[in-house]
Amino acid sequence: MRILEITRDDVPKDSLIIVPIGSVEQHGPHLPLGTDSIIANYVAEEVERRLPSRVLLYPVIAVGSSMEHVGFTGTTWVRFENLIHYILDFIEGVSAWDPVGVVFVNGHGGNVDALNIVVKEWNYSRRIPRLYHYYVYNRRVIDFITRYFPSFGHADAVETSLIAAINRDLVRWDRIINVDVSGNINIVRTIDVSRTGVVGSLSRDLVKPEVGSEILRFMVNDILRQIQDIYGITIDNER
Repeated sequence: MRILEITRDDVPKDSLIIVPIGSVEQHGPHLPLGTDSIIANYVAEEVERRLPSRVLLYPVIAVGSSMEHVGFTGTTWVRFENLIHYILDFIEGVSAWDPVGVVFVNGHGGNVDALNIVVKEWNYSRRIPRLYHYYVYNRRVIDFITRYFPSFGHADAVETSLIAAINRDLVRWDRIINVDVSGNINIVRTIDVSRTGVVGSLSRDLVKPEVGSEILRFMVNDILRQIQDIYGITIDNER
């Protein structure tokens, strides 16, 4: 169920709240500013599709902590501490009507630290709702990605393949450039590593929408397995 489309009387008991969260930030000259939000929202919608009677899907939190991309037009961010407080307020609000849990489907690496702090602070002091942070690029997913791509960066062939799998019209194919740049944007600004905003490897030949579809399918089945283990919710066989 989608929270924006139902009434208060339609909210299922023991519902599992799913909240996609991403970013509005530069993704090179060829990908939309909402790339991380689009991917997170896609995974969240697939979870709701598989568990329509248990899941309560919220709209995507599009603006996250993207300070690493300052200097590029379009990048929009909130401070880490403000994101933490916002999410804690959100949980406090929904906890009043006893959902079984809240799962954040996160598509942006800059949100990871804030979400991990929230989950620990809440779960260590409260029992319900139990929080879970699902990062779409967790180690299991990265291991799957590296079966097909030599590396994973930012606005690279991997993310381009994912967006092309969701909606190929969102990719500006004529703006794809040849890039092979390394750098750790967890500790330095992207603009100091790559003037194009692309980190990793990118070329037209490296983009594989069909592989992007396989990665998205893996993400969806992976989060469903985590939900089953953490919340004891029965999941249909993988599709």
